Amino acid sequence: MSGGINAWNGLVAAGAHDAGLAYYSRASEPVELISLSWALEEGNRVFYDRIFWSAPDLDAASIFRSLSLAEEQHKKSLRELHARVSGMDTDPPLPEGMTSGYWLEGGSPVEEALERVRGMKGNQILEYCMAMEANSLDRYIKMSRSVEGDRPRELFLRLSGEEKSHIARMASLLDRWRG
Repeated sequence: MSGGINAWNGLVAAGAHDAGLAYYSRASEPVELISLSWALEEGNRVFYDRIFWSAPDLDAASIFRSLSLAEEQHKKSLRELHARVSGMDTDPPLPEGMTSGYWLEGGSPVEEALERVRGMKGNQILEYCMAMEANSLDRYIKMSRSVEGDRPRELFLRLSGEEKSHIARMASLLDRWRG
């Protein structure tokens, strides 16, 4: 049970998140929330892809690679929802002034997060990533409560559940490392 709900309970999101989260306060319509989420998923994908190459062992590398692929799948789901909501079969447009792949879901710039984890031990990287995923989980729960329409609400709830499973996988590996 240490890797499941216990791993999630009490996690406190960390980092300089205010800058990236300013976009959330401006987004209120489903298309805006979808676009913002799509851009932030790309940030997480870039982050996980970059730390995959410096993972301390095969188990960690496997988790970071699967997280990178999961973020890509999240983007695909958001793209499909964007097509249904907007009627446009294109990638969601980036929020004004935002660069795709620049911000993490937790609100930190990708490069700042990469610099922060540089030199950390494997367990510290996992703990940092768990906090980042906790931010994502929290954000998707809030978005599911604020967006109108069953499909967007269901997608954001599904994404929050997937973020929770990411936390559980990392917690399980952390437990194994701690013996």
